[in-house]
Amino acid sequence: MQRTTTATIAVAGFSIAALIGGATPAVAIGATTYVDPVDPAALAQTLVGAGVGISNVTYVGDPVSAGSFSGGAASVGFDSGVTLGSGDIADTVGPTNDAGGTGTQTGAGGDADLDALSGFTTYDAAVMEFDFTVPAGATTIYFRYAFGSEEYNEWVGSPYNDAFAFFVNGVNCAVVPDPNVPGGTLPVTVNSINSGVNGALFKDNTASPNPYPTELDGLTIPLTCMAPVDPNITNHMKLAIADASDRILDSAVFIEAGSLSITPPAGSGKVTGGGRVDLADGTVTFGTTVIHDEQGMRGNLQVNDHRTGDRFHGYDVLAFSTSGSEATWSGDGRFNGEDGYSFEVTVVDNRNGNAAKKGAPDTISIVIMDDTGAVVWSMDPAVDLLRGNITVHH
Repeated sequence: MQRTTTATIAVAGFSIAALIGGATPAVAIGATTYVDPVDPAALAQTLVGAGVGISNVTYVGDPVSAGSFSGGAASVGFDSGVTLGSGDIADTVGPTNDAGGTGTQTGAGGDADLDALSGFTTYDAAVMEFDFTVPAGATTIYFRYAFGSEEYNEWVGSPYNDAFAFFVNGVNCAVVPDPNVPGGTLPVTVNSINSGVNGALFKDNTASPNPYPTELDGLTIPLTCMAPVDPNITNHMKLAIADASDRILDSAVFIEAGSLSITPPAGSGKVTGGGRVDLADGTVTFGTTVIHDEQGMRGNLQVNDHRTGDRFHGYDVLAFSTSGSEATWSGDGRFNGEDGYSFEVTVVDNRNGNAAKKGAPDTISIVIMDDTGAVVWSMDPAVDLLRGNITVHH
């Protein structure tokens, strides 16, 4: 049987609809049904939110490498949207993870921009492009996404660093802090987000049973692309993903429906707080303010370890996300007066403040790393506040 229309693959609440076209076998995972064809323009329109108009949509790649999805909250962190992959997007569907890995070699070519970005030759590329406009006064575009890969965890740090990017007017906005360059950034890849680098942004899916209902061995938490735009011109977007160095083991990126907008996504917000935690051998105090809004990400973090005399000042915020009462962010800072360090923070606002009050106290975890990614100071796993409070604002 050959697939000539859009196939929707539904498993454990997660379904994917692939682009029309091509002659690939129908996928039989759980319940398979057929729905109306999905063309690139309709797929791109799925992304559009407040204040954005799109036109001139093109897609280059195998039809099985692009489509829409739904039921993704438990795996990618939001319910529905568009997915692009370096193989067959149907391979990402759970609920279980094949320890041997999966992949589809589509035979599609690579992408020159991704070659330059990753430093490796790319293959099996899926590329969607379109023009877009924003209203007068708008200066920033936002959208939410999550990246996942079968390259985790075995090929972290290798040349098999599958590449993807979101180029807005030629500049990639899918970036995270570079632990080796204060204030610098890296493209989001297997090598730049994993258990050892920017670990607060990573979800490991290799445990048994798998914590996330997807075939992918690892994923990022939902991240936000934020890019400057010009309301006086027609802006351009290029969404691209490809295998790097070979065609084996695939990656995918998921973009939230309706999140391409001139207003910050739901993951934006603000965190304020400070207080004291008591550890087995002494006390740590901290204070923080972090904001993600239409003006960008900014904030600070102060940590004083009264056991050792260590001090940290986080002065730059490069990634930020919230989910309910939990917030995670990372950036760069100064450890004991020296630059070249990065940090990752996760807080939970339990609305009760600290352990001196009734109910569950707020919690915080902090990890500080040097320019090699090695941990130099850690308060992880999370600890309860003894005094003070943390507020996650929405």
